[in-house]
Amino acid sequence: MNLNELQALLSQEETADQPDEATPLPVKLVPRRQDPETAPTLAMPVAATLAERLQEIELAMKLGYLLCKCTWPPQIMVLTGVDHVYRCKRCSRVREM
Repeated sequence: MNLNELQALLSQEETADQPDEATPLPVKLVPRRQDPETAPTLAMPVAATLAERLQEIELAMKLGYLLCKCTWPPQIMVLTGVDHVYRCKRCSRVREM
């Protein structure tokens, strides 16, 4: 692309940016914000979710998965494909097999 072509493109963009008085400006549609009272909430209580998470962690330990202690409850480290190491999904910490 040479300088003349670039200047032609810039002049086309400048004329396109200036709207005609006859053409209306496009309107961007934005979704309305939901009030927290009307927003759908999760029906599960936090204690039930924590209990299920702890059961999941206990099962992962029994199956031989490693745990990362970056959060509470601990994160289950997943065995990655090519390099065959356990990696935490949250903090990306790596442990060898």
